[in-house]
Amino acid sequence: EIPHPCPFGKYRRSMQTLIPFRCSSPESHAVDNAGLISFSVFLWMIPKMWAMFKNELDTSDLHLSPFDVADINAKRSLFRLWNEEVARRGLENASLIRVTLRFQRTRLILSTLVSILAMVAAFLGPAVVVYKILDYVCDPGETSGVGLAFALFTTELLKTSMISLQWALTLRTAIRLKGALCSLGFQKVTSLQVLGDMSNGEILNILTNVGHTVFEAVVNGSFVMSTPVLLVAGTCYAWNILGYTAIIGVLICIICILIQHLLAHLTNVFKTKAMVIKDKRVHAMTEILNSIKLIKMYAWEDSFEMKIVELRKLEKKLVQKILEIQSINGNLNMAINTIATVFTLLIHTLLGLPLKTSDAFTVVAIFASMRFTFAVMPVAVKALTDAFVSLKRFRKLLLIQNPEPYLTQIAGSNSAVVMRNATLSWTKRSQSESPPRAANEVTEHNMDVTSPNENVETLPTLRNISFTLPKGKLLGVCGNVGSGKTSLICSILEQMHLLQGSVTADGTFAYVCQQAWIFHGTVRENILMGEPFDQARYDRVVDVCSLRADLSILQYGDQTEIGERGLNLSGGQKQRISLARAVYSNRDIFLLDDPLSAVDAYVGKHIFEECIKKELRGKSVILVTHQLQYLEFCDEILVLDNGTVSESGNHRDLMRADGRYTQLISTYQMGESKKAGALASFIDGQLDEIDLGHCASTGTENPAAVPAGNRLVSQESSTKGAISWRIYRTYSQALGGYTVSFIILLNKLLLAGSSVFSNWWFSFWMASGDGRKTVSDSSNSSSSNTTAVQGEISQNPHLHFYQVIYATTAVVIVVLSIVDIIIYTYFTLKASCKFHDMLFRKIIDSPMSFFDTTPTGRLLNRFSKDQDEVEMVLPLVMGSFLRCSLLVASTILVISVIFPAMLVVAVIMAAFLAFTAFVFQRSIRHMKNLENISLSPWFSLTTSTLHGLSTIHAYSKRDSLIEQFNILTDINSKYLFMFNAGTRAFTFCLELMAATTTLFVALFVVLSSNDLISPSLKGLAISYSLQLTGMLQLVARFSIEVEARFNSAERLQEYVTDCKSEAPRHVKETQIPQDWPSSGGITFVDYKMRYRENAPIVLNGIDFHIQPGEKLGIVGRTGSGKSSLGVALFRLVEPAAGTILIDGVDIMSIGLQDLRSKLSVIPQDPVLFVGTVRYNLDPFNKYSDEEIWAALEKSYMKDSISKLEGKLEAHVMENGENFSVGERQLICMARALLRNSKIILLDEATASVDAETDALIQNTIQEALRNSTMLTIAHRISTVVQADRILVMDNGQVAELDDPNTLKQQPFSMFSLLLTASNTVNL
Repeated sequence: EIPHPCPFGKYRRSMQTLIPFRCSSPESHAVDNAGLISFSVFLWMIPKMWAMFKNELDTSDLHLSPFDVADINAKRSLFRLWNEEVARRGLENASLIRVTLRFQRTRLILSTLVSILAMVAAFLGPAVVVYKILDYVCDPGETSGVGLAFALFTTELLKTSMISLQWALTLRTAIRLKGALCSLGFQKVTSLQVLGDMSNGEILNILTNVGHTVFEAVVNGSFVMSTPVLLVAGTCYAWNILGYTAIIGVLICIICILIQHLLAHLTNVFKTKAMVIKDKRVHAMTEILNSIKLIKMYAWEDSFEMKIVELRKLEKKLVQKILEIQSINGNLNMAINTIATVFTLLIHTLLGLPLKTSDAFTVVAIFASMRFTFAVMPVAVKALTDAFVSLKRFRKLLLIQNPEPYLTQIAGSNSAVVMRNATLSWTKRSQSESPPRAANEVTEHNMDVTSPNENVETLPTLRNISFTLPKGKLLGVCGNVGSGKTSLICSILEQMHLLQGSVTADGTFAYVCQQAWIFHGTVRENILMGEPFDQARYDRVVDVCSLRADLSILQYGDQTEIGERGLNLSGGQKQRISLARAVYSNRDIFLLDDPLSAVDAYVGKHIFEECIKKELRGKSVILVTHQLQYLEFCDEILVLDNGTVSESGNHRDLMRADGRYTQLISTYQMGESKKAGALASFIDGQLDEIDLGHCASTGTENPAAVPAGNRLVSQESSTKGAISWRIYRTYSQALGGYTVSFIILLNKLLLAGSSVFSNWWFSFWMASGDGRKTVSDSSNSSSSNTTAVQGEISQNPHLHFYQVIYATTAVVIVVLSIVDIIIYTYFTLKASCKFHDMLFRKIIDSPMSFFDTTPTGRLLNRFSKDQDEVEMVLPLVMGSFLRCSLLVASTILVISVIFPAMLVVAVIMAAFLAFTAFVFQRSIRHMKNLENISLSPWFSLTTSTLHGLSTIHAYSKRDSLIEQFNILTDINSKYLFMFNAGTRAFTFCLELMAATTTLFVALFVVLSSNDLISPSLKGLAISYSLQLTGMLQLVARFSIEVEARFNSAERLQEYVTDCKSEAPRHVKETQIPQDWPSSGGITFVDYKMRYRENAPIVLNGIDFHIQPGEKLGIVGRTGSGKSSLGVALFRLVEPAAGTILIDGVDIMSIGLQDLRSKLSVIPQDPVLFVGTVRYNLDPFNKYSDEEIWAALEKSYMKDSISKLEGKLEAHVMENGENFSVGERQLICMARALLRNSKIILLDEATASVDAETDALIQNTIQEALRNSTMLTIAHRISTVVQADRILVMDNGQVAELDDPNTLKQQPFSMFSLLLTASNTVNL
């Protein structure tokens, strides 16, 4: 906290704003240079709006005031206040709402005082000045009528200026609090080692909503506090004029306010429930977008569509209730003054009490002045309610606690890492040793770390672990699937709970996770990860990690852009970039979690020799691996079994001990000898003559993702013009067509007309007096006015008739309001659902090239914020806009009918309005569009960070990510601030115009003769004119808000209209046999493929036949095009030429779902979805429990699943985090076995399992799939040596195709070279 020389020192800069005009100032931002007048009414914004209108202002040069940036406000204020709150009340009792109130305390008090002044001004005009004007009309006396007219103008101008000043104060506060809260939330997330029971989707939703909702609450909240001032003042004055009957209208207003509070509570309840469902929907969408390739390959689109549809049904029910409450609120606030006036004056006349014209229309004006307040009230109440819900959820995030730190750094030690009797668990045990929480509450730590499966057993994950890693040594770690290898790495990174023992280290960490974390950026940025660039070191790292060949063929080399999660890279390329990041970081201790599983034999050998053994010589390395051939070259070996250390020592000692390690090695060697024994003599005799390097291919896995001359991910476009009428037409059609739209508008028009008729009828009633004709006072010929001696209206013989009609208008208003609530809510919800459904279907039917080039954050922005804007906000602001617009139109119509000369003023004002709107709205619209677009990179960074928390912590890159996040937050806040400031400047111009109109009306009232216009009509005109100042402001605000929300609708519609869908799921014209494919023969006919238009060919003239039931091994250098064959077979990309036949059927002629549902794939990166084990295996419930258990047994997961609580109904966490990577691969294997397809693609399916399990699975494959055609993409050549034939891919072409024995006999065949590399480690 910065010390200040005096108590008010920190306000010194703000006090400068009180100077009315400031000619010069040292501040860098226009708002900090503004004087009081310019600051209050946003005059400083007008030059910027004009410059933007003339396209003379570069929006990239705009910036926030240095006093409004997120970093400063978070560090200096919010962090300190939150820490003080926690220290004072404890973490569990700390109130985030109290902290946010303290954050804005001074400005909140000041804005409330200013708002109260605005309400006082809003009261003085209608109550005091209008009463005097109407008295003057009836009895001029000595008072100056013109003076009263200008007094009314002054009160209206004061009200307008105070409201504008209140906005100026709250806007900056809102920007600061929004940025500070987002920064606080992101810093909390990046500080966490584990995410508790919160999913990534829930966290993303919380961070998205808290800034937006709190911003709206701060901007609108002070209106809630100032409203009672106007209510109390109006009540007292109305009582003074009418007497005790005035309390009737006041009671009606109070009842309506109480109803509003009840509705706010209900909104809070439904909003909380809806947010939970929305979290699940956004999380499901995140899961779909992240796993879209697997979903398409398994033809599971229908299943996930059903999942989204079910969530939308639940969400729709809650949203409908919220929209109904909003609609009730809106109609209630617009009708409240009419109803209050009607009942007050009806009862007053029924009691026979006297009523003068000046008294009556002053009361009408008082109740009308409250219309603005009540129009703002639903917006303010909704904003406060939403903010309360968001802050409550945000607090839940702040309460997540990391495991207690247990890693002790001991400098100067001879050991890099030491564990002594360490017992660790993913759950924190209580003193009473209570059982761990359910699986869905256990290991939701992050998507970058894999943890062993947590089940109902109370055994910790790691038990009594003891080992020492001397400095400069290489420790190999091996064990079966689920034995705790990855947990060991995680425990060193302090991601678990230490129950007993100790963990010490001496040095910094580098970490390569089992599933590589790649962020959106260039190859170089992913390797450097913020480290300074050193050309020599960088070149050396690229070479030892075998990336040189890959970079050489990329058009932009290491400046090539990588898509999110490395979508345009192969698994091996991602893993090697992750390894290169670790090596370049030059840390002391390297934690390598199975880095060789995703690379082929040659590359694996090169990396182990050149990188791990040579480049990292002198470093301390822990290598987790299933590649057991490398363990004999490790200094020490740790064998894990079921969470304990089974054996430890060097290779020679462990082999002599003839224990678990010997068993693992023997099993591995036995499998290798079966596969490659015949080649042993060949290897011995020919090894020295082989140039292993020449088998390296120059193909890339997905070069189409690097388009020539373009960025992979294009910048999100922003529309600078007005919203296209096509969007309004589309929305109208989504409502139900033009007829439905007309009915909705007609009902609102009738509602506004009923209110106008009610006031006109009262004016007509007042003019009728006691039923006698008007008598002119001829004796006073010098008087310029004619006095209407009409008597008391209570004496009118037709009093009952007038009262019935007057009361009927109130009933009609209520009935029309109910109809409006029903039809408006139903059809607007129908429209938003249609927008969502169209977008979802379009996205899920888009080809893979779309997902390769479109960031997930951009799509999530559509499904979360944009959808929420269209669904929740658009109906509210559009309804308010229509009500206020019709009210303004009716007001101008009434005034013009009473004073035809006002038409001239109206024309002048309309011209001014048109010019102002033309200048302002273009710039305001552009700012809003930029604000929407600026959220997409914010989403992408947040999503990417959540996926890679463990890597971020290991490399200590948290600060740089926080800095980047704050920059993106400030960019978004900048556009949000400019949008609102421009809106307020425009609004003030309109309110000034409305105040001027009121002045002219008042002048007409006091200067016109009562012979021409009756006092009752004058009262009606002036009471109506007073509504203009408030209503025009609301019309301007809501018109901009409506257009901004339609911008969200346009963004939703963008992908619906612009995206090209892939081929249809079913082709009616093509009927295929039910049992197709019956044999599984595959023929590639001169097949050519490119990933995108204008991209290079990646499969060039592929022409070969696969026999039914044949086992084909596909090998080649990483990136040679192996996986592209799978892409082609599943039609993830359409061919550039040629075709593929399966059992004689051209797969291009049938539907995608008909094709893909008949195929199976076991992917290289195993994918599990949130749900149950059964759901992950059988999302359509096609198979019985017995069939599922049989598939699990064949994949050796039956024992593990049967131990889980719920068994087949056991919960699977996000990305399968409660299973190890190896276990996930086995579940994916069971998924394929269950489908029992005739054609199966295995993409290095056993890369992350141990040798024993691999051998068992190979036997299962031979037995269970013996009648199926199998295409096995292999990096480990040993897995395909026993295949019927081997296909060697090179540079997108078939290099070799023959049986393994034939290829073995050719010493310099590419297959022989790859096989040699897989069986030889030359050190």
